[in-house]
Amino acid sequence: MQTRLADFIRDTPEGREAEAILRKCVHCGFCTATCPTYQVLGDDLDSPRGRIYLIKRALEGAPVTERTQLHLDRCLTCRACETTCPTGVRYGQLVDIGRYVVEARVGRTLVEFAWRCALNAVISRASLFGPLLKMGQLARPLLPSLLKRKVPPAAAPAGPWPATVHARTMLVLEGCAQPSLSPATNAAAARVLDRLGISLVRAAGAGCCGAVSFHLNMQDTALDIMRRAVDA
Repeated sequence: MQTRLADFIRDTPEGREAEAILRKCVHCGFCTATCPTYQVLGDDLDSPRGRIYLIKRALEGAPVTERTQLHLDRCLTCRACETTCPTGVRYGQLVDIGRYVVEARVGRTLVEFAWRCALNAVISRASLFGPLLKMGQLARPLLPSLLKRKVPPAAAPAGPWPATVHARTMLVLEGCAQPSLSPATNAAAARVLDRLGISLVRAAGAGCCGAVSFHLNMQDTALDIMRRAVDA
């Protein structure tokens, strides 16, 4: 893909990375087969191919609007599209760059900003997310059907975690939302690895990995969280 990046980003590290990624995209559309938002919405601008086009235009200095921002916001950053890309486009890195640039140019309303800050504050802290989820689960029978579907039922117990007895060990993050939503996942992995002669060790105090903050465009906050996880 031919690119003509604007002066504000052309000679920056982000600009060079974005240009290298953009030049790999051939707009073949294979990515649409594995994109969940495209499968649901059927809008090419809600596919990786469409979002790559929007990001390219933004980095070239074209006008961006709240509509541009909406299409980028809808991306789950699951990176499933990368598994079907024949040219190896690193879409995950590109969409983070694009979101940052569009956010700086479009901004947010006060309500949107407050909502995103609340999401970041709650989801990234297990000490807040867990109790609030339990409150929602207790109130679930009393909720209207629309809200009831949005509150997951109580998860299965984690089950036993094998003792650390093997010479080979692996480190695992407990995370922020997973201990409440799916507590059995890490414990099951620990039991499988124990059978293979590997002890799975929890990184005490690591907390959130920073993904929630990063994908909400709070990238500086996310980097601080990542550093704390690395230190832990």
